[in-house]
Amino acid sequence: MQDKTQPERTWRLDNYVVWRRTTPFSPPTDIIELPDKLVVLLEIAGMRAGDFKVVLLDNRVIITGTREHPGWQNAAYHQVEIGYGDFRVEVLLPWSVEREDVGASYRDGFLEINLPRKPEMNIRIVDVQADDTHQQE
Repeated sequence: MQDKTQPERTWRLDNYVVWRRTTPFSPPTDIIELPDKLVVLLEIAGMRAGDFKVVLLDNRVIITGTREHPGWQNAAYHQVEIGYGDFRVEVLLPWSVEREDVGASYRDGFLEINLPRKPEMNIRIVDVQADDTHQQE
């Protein structure tokens, strides 16, 4: 379904179709819950580790970046499936994470973000004892 707020533009020139994407793309993302952490895995080849911005905001992790288009000159595209340009992935966290221990790495076209689970807080319940030293007169 096409987003009517950001139409895609297509021009036809001598049996070639020139196509320009005007909407942001979203890289394929997996979210894996393990007993001790949440792993967010983005498949996005053609970038460097410094091209990503990972932000923890409240109960969300937000991943943004820009994948640059190679920009071949005098080329006729016969098929266009690879997304380029700005992207943003937002993941709602199901529980609190240890913010100081969050880590991210980029290798072989995959960005992996590890979000360690914050241990549950122990709540101490105090029994109230009757104070017999203050008797009514």
